[in-house]
Amino acid sequence: MRASAIVTLGGSATDRGPVREVNEDRVLCDDRLGIYAVFDGVGGHNAGEVAAQLALETLAGYIARSATDADDDTWPLGWDPRFSATSNRLRTAVVLANQRVHLAAQSDPALQGMATTVAAVLVAGNIVSFAHVGDSRIYRLDPGPSRLLTEDDAATVDQLDAAGERIGSRRALTRALGAESEVTPSMAEMPAPARIRLLLCSDGLHGVVGLEEIDPEAYVGAPHEVATRLMTQAIDAGTRDNVSVLVVDVGEKA
Repeated sequence: MRASAIVTLGGSATDRGPVREVNEDRVLCDDRLGIYAVFDGVGGHNAGEVAAQLALETLAGYIARSATDADDDTWPLGWDPRFSATSNRLRTAVVLANQRVHLAAQSDPALQGMATTVAAVLVAGNIVSFAHVGDSRIYRLDPGPSRLLTEDDAATVDQLDAAGERIGSRRALTRALGAESEVTPSMAEMPAPARIRLLLCSDGLHGVVGLEEIDPEAYVGAPHEVATRLMTQAIDAGTRDNVSVLVVDVGEKA
């Protein structure tokens, strides 16, 4: 079957960057299960790393369970007929991760306000499924310009002084895992092509490096090599945030 001929290989790199004391990013890279994700924790008394870790554990745990138990594919959300079984699994995993982070934040005053972004890819059978909440991104790296596959859940808001006068602006998330009791992740899917390379990253990379400006040679090499190269470029470009990069190759087995 064609489904058994699809293989994935991922490589990642993450760093707290030159300014932050703690790395609140988390990266999930599991070739065996075909699940890949970047989480960027935010807010709540330095509890961003807690939110990101809880989301990672929930996502990975559900994908592992549902890989071997067909009845677990969509519980407790039910089946969304717009998507394949692969996307239904990923959608359910993200929603469960949101619930776990939100409940943890509500139950512990030290964790109140914490949340996390997520950009995730699940490859199963002959489907590549994408899910995201927040401003971590997924790109398709092809010959020529890279193509952004996600749309940031973020907006520019004014910063005001004590008198209410505008003194600048900042970028703020409009959605994040754990911020509310319910979330609807943005979803998309595609049939697995003969070969595709994907890039998942936190805003520590895309906030300072325009990927369309990167030398195409930076994308040459094994996934881990490319991820490390791009992470280093973000640090050299002066990122003030944690930076995480995950590169995934999907394709037919030779």
